[in-house]
Amino acid sequence: MRIVNSTLLYRSGAAFVSAAAFALGAAPASFPAAAPAEPPAAGRIVYEQHCAACHGDQGAGNGPASVWLYPKPRNFSAGQFKIKSTPGLALPTDEDLLQSVRRGLPGSSMPSFAYLTDEELREVVQHVKFLTARTDASGKRVNLFDEAAAGGQLAQPVVVPSELAAGVEELALGRQIYQKMQCSLCHGETGAGDGPQVPTLKDASGLPVRPRDFNTGLFRGGHTGRDLYLRIHNGLPGTPMIPYGDDVLKPAERWALVHYVQSLRRTDVAVNDLLAPEDDAIHVRRVTSLPTEPMDAAWESLDPVRVPLNPLWPEPNQVYAVAVSAVTDGNKLAVLLQWRDELPQNTAIRVQDFQDAAALQFSLSGRYGFLGMGDAQNPVNLWQWKAGWQMEVGGDIPEMRDAYQAMHVDTYFQPERQFATATSAGNILAQPHKSPIEDANACGFGSFTSQPLAQQNVAGKGLWHTGFWKVVFVRDLKSKDPDDVQFAAGKSVPVAFAIWNGEQGDRNGRKMVSNWYQLVLD
Repeated sequence: MRIVNSTLLYRSGAAFVSAAAFALGAAPASFPAAAPAEPPAAGRIVYEQHCAACHGDQGAGNGPASVWLYPKPRNFSAGQFKIKSTPGLALPTDEDLLQSVRRGLPGSSMPSFAYLTDEELREVVQHVKFLTARTDASGKRVNLFDEAAAGGQLAQPVVVPSELAAGVEELALGRQIYQKMQCSLCHGETGAGDGPQVPTLKDASGLPVRPRDFNTGLFRGGHTGRDLYLRIHNGLPGTPMIPYGDDVLKPAERWALVHYVQSLRRTDVAVNDLLAPEDDAIHVRRVTSLPTEPMDAAWESLDPVRVPLNPLWPEPNQVYAVAVSAVTDGNKLAVLLQWRDELPQNTAIRVQDFQDAAALQFSLSGRYGFLGMGDAQNPVNLWQWKAGWQMEVGGDIPEMRDAYQAMHVDTYFQPERQFATATSAGNILAQPHKSPIEDANACGFGSFTSQPLAQQNVAGKGLWHTGFWKVVFVRDLKSKDPDDVQFAAGKSVPVAFAIWNGEQGDRNGRKMVSNWYQLVLD
């Protein structure tokens, strides 16, 4: 049976080069340059493997993944780039594009591609510039970078002055400017993104758009002072966020506003902006006795790696990170995932209900393939735990009367029980489960395939306790199944993670996801 799922994507939080770097002699951001006359073959190959699924083959923002993503992927042909160092509607510099690709846009569906080489990043930037084009009245393709270069309209980056100290007086000034510029109309009095104009806000394509939640939301263009200074100075083309340039604010006033906005950040989520393993690796520790229970005390002796997550769709209660621990006894691998979830959702009887879930995605080729369910050259093996299946394994099988307790009659042809259509129809996912974890494979969109019951060899258990889910995945290091990932000492395997919050309607491609990491058996 084929079950269509969607993407595993992630956005990183790496920062732009700071203003201090320039003072230390670092090279300034590169100026915009004309696009290449023909798309470099190497850049096109990188683009097709890692970018086209979202942005489309021609860069129109209409790739097959775009239906699952919001905000929608950038339409390069429109020539509107939000995150850049150049003012107004000017095209970005090569360095702007390079940093956006390298670090992604935190809080959106644009993942980090820091795992690509510097050469690959530069090549794909040139291909993006080639795709930034329009069709004129005669039907001729006109590249916007070429057009701007010919007209001498390629802008230089905005000069960001040295950052001022964030003292009490400056924060007070920042609050005054926040009120004077009426920032609260969109961002709200407390910066929660709940201002009175929110229902009327739309982007350039006419889609509803929400202002940034300064309390908990991730800053998509980076969270450093320089990043926010540029966002305020330049605005965000294609959105209701207008520029507040030198004709509106003085540099000192803009810095005061930057620091006030930063002060609105909730301390319990601010730390998650840049949480990630230092070497992009999750090291598997060797133990003598393998812990297979979520509450086993042995897990407490390990320092988990906190892997950042971001939503593919706007989430009211975002899970900012998942804590990952991994151990082996030389025969089996055990991976523990822990994440905050205030209200567990472990039944999905009604059509409007969805269950909590978690998944690991392993690259079978050992290479970084397409993050969204792999590709033809880089298939993936997926392990997905489901809270509803966990209840069944525990013997607590929910029925219709559990969801509709006031229901008096629903006999159909079997008066003694409600009729479970999926189970009776033989749906493999509706049959009694021996494990709460599904072993599956994929090689791109629409290819998610559950392995046959005889090959379901991943065990595990999930437990919700005091506001946290703790889920353990267990499997032999070696498997006879050719569709399974293989583990060996000294070998690293690319791995990514996903979390579904059923209470807020997460399912399939609506989820929170990580980037690629390396699972390393030292």
